[in-house]
Amino acid sequence: MNFKNLLGLSLLTSVFFFGGCTTTQNLANSKIPAEIKSQLTTSEAILGYFSDQDNPEYCGCVSYIDSSYYMTPVEGGYYRVLLGRNAAGDFLVQDFYQDTKTPQSSAIWVKDPMKLFSFSGDDIEGPATLYRKDGKVESTFVSQNGVNIQGEEFYPNGQRGASYKLDANGNDVYSLWYASGKKAAEYVVDSNGEYVGAAKAWKEDGTAADDEIDDIRERIATELD
Repeated sequence: MNFKNLLGLSLLTSVFFFGGCTTTQNLANSKIPAEIKSQLTTSEAILGYFSDQDNPEYCGCVSYIDSSYYMTPVEGGYYRVLLGRNAAGDFLVQDFYQDTKTPQSSAIWVKDPMKLFSFSGDDIEGPATLYRKDGKVESTFVSQNGVNIQGEEFYPNGQRGASYKLDANGNDVYSLWYASGKKAAEYVVDSNGEYVGAAKAWKEDGTAADDEIDDIRERIATELD
């Protein structure tokens, strides 16, 4: 799934991938935090229920599986585990690295069954965390009704590199940091990625560099990616 670009640049994306893989129920359950596990009404790997009557909420005419999906494990790839469902029927899933069997994501909620095999980016509801292969946090974000309303991105060294939050006007308020921890930029962009109000930027030595903000954004996006 392609998630909201933290810097408002096409260069930077965080991605969930998955490929076919088998797992045991004990493995799946062991990954669920107690707070989330308490919301489940079943821990069985049930992907759907059926009736003699048509469900008016789904036409049954559309099915979306991303082109990156495989039926069997892919070396260097990822796989997705179904952990359970809650009383509303939402799916609790988690993504793992194929090679190491370690988490690539936290346990995350998918509301729409049509998007269990989608990378569209609007399939997650609520908080989520992405991990690097070494176990360090890559990013965190909160999605609400298909929109990422806040999030943070981290360098491989663990230092926070970017944060954003959606304001009351629907604009994204960003803060950027260098890998050293020094503040790099502060700016607000609208839904078209255009600056709203004053944008501030600093070189790593602390001197002002407002006229270099685009270059600084590109640099940090590259280092975080």
